Amino acid sequence: MGPATEAKKLYRRYKRTYDKTVVAIACVRNPKCFEPEDEVLRYSKDALTILQKLDALAAEGDIQASYYRGLIAYERAQQYDAQAEIITHPDFILTATVYRRYAKEQLLVAEKYFSAPAKLMNPFACRYMGDIYSSTILGAPRKDKATNFYYAAAIAFIDQGNKVDGAKMYTAMKENANPADSRIVQVYAKLHNEEPIVNWRKLPDDLVQKSPPKKP
Repeated sequence: MGPATEAKKLYRRYKRTYDKTVVAIACVRNPKCFEPEDEVLRYSKDALTILQKLDALAAEGDIQASYYRGLIAYERAQQYDAQAEIITHPDFILTATVYRRYAKEQLLVAEKYFSAPAKLMNPFACRYMGDIYSSTILGAPRKDKATNFYYAAAIAFIDQGNKVDGAKMYTAMKENANPADSRIVQVYAKLHNEEPIVNWRKLPDDLVQKSPPKKP
């Protein structure tokens, strides 16, 4: 994402503040902690202020702010979903339902904020949009839409010379679309510096280059 912008600094501040909030919440149960409720409240207010600053920057058209605001929401959605997955006891099924609702709400926020940088072909935003549409948190996966975003991310990564992440997007595309899909064929060709071949149509024999016979 380049050098540290104001939005990136705010994202890092949020991460530190959020981590302190989690520690403070855990400390509430420990009688040795000193005024843990006050700590939770203070860090929660700080985190909310940071989110409001990112929201304001994004509203002014700051693409970096949109990206990092989306990233915060995406990460929170993943945390809520992971917490819901580990709850299996029937007596706590309502808690799991609440976590899943929070995950869905946060993923919708992530979708909203990632859309702006994704339109500008930011490969990381496109990758996260692909993850959003291929997941089941928002309902049935929208695989074709996910493939479109993974394709955009793959092309952008490869054009930047980042074939490692480009290959990851290629794998993600194969998990969401038919391997013969033209988008997958094109990304494969770019990864291997080849001209794409329409692999669902057999080439005429006179166009296929055959290896010369080996000399005895």
